[in-house]
Amino acid sequence: MRSRFIGGILLLTIAAGLLVWMAGPAYAKTAKGRCVIVASDTLLSGMAETLLPPDRYGVEAILPPGQCPGHYDVRLSDIEKMQKADLVICFNRMPFLQKAQAGGRARLVLDTGGRNWMAPESYLLGLQRLAGELARRFPHDRAEIARREKDAVDRIRAEMQKHRERLTRAGVAGRAVLASSLQEETLAWMGFSVAGVYGRPESLSAKDVARLMIIGRERQVAAVVDNLQSGPDTGKGLAEALGRPHVVLNNFPSAQGYSATLEDNVEAVIRALEQK
Repeated sequence: MRSRFIGGILLLTIAAGLLVWMAGPAYAKTAKGRCVIVASDTLLSGMAETLLPPDRYGVEAILPPGQCPGHYDVRLSDIEKMQKADLVICFNRMPFLQKAQAGGRARLVLDTGGRNWMAPESYLLGLQRLAGELARRFPHDRAEIARREKDAVDRIRAEMQKHRERLTRAGVAGRAVLASSLQEETLAWMGFSVAGVYGRPESLSAKDVARLMIIGRERQVAAVVDNLQSGPDTGKGLAEALGRPHVVLNNFPSAQGYSATLEDNVEAVIRALEQK
């Protein structure tokens, strides 16, 4: 009788252990709570938040929205976040991440393909690409990711149409501007003709300024447009010399998100064109 009792306990123990082994990953996920996703910047963190169900994923960005990636000094707390993350999402060629040399259990490195993902059409391409990558890594949420992707694409396309109509009414089409190279694609989407571009302030030489001044006068540019992150005052002297409005646009989403930042950028150029 005693041997049967002990044998029964052993069988139950083995069965319970087998069930725990079979359900191991699910049990671990329940015990831990939401997956932790760390993104290099607010552009990628905003995309990930849009695509992933918030009850199962927590997303945060390393780079503050107003900070230039090339000038950011990675902190120990940033490295710690990446080491603890279930997934780190980043763009390639980001200097501060190369310095960190740290990652979580997995890293998803995205190549922009030479495009600026802040520009609406490129943003949609980037969103769709990220959705595919996330669906491969989290197959249990594939259907939800696809649904959220479709909703986001539909919403952003509607916003794009609204902005383009406003820009057309403001007389943007074909107007020439001088601009930071980092804003060239966004300005072209708005309908501007980008007559000349320049880089970061440390790379702008006297020869470059002279060349841009000639272009600005010949093309009668409507404005000089800077990029907030790489140098908000880079083209200010050019604008003053040409007597044209100076505009600063954002190349990463603010705390209010991508849609609000795009709208702010559109409003900024419209206000500049209204200046006498």
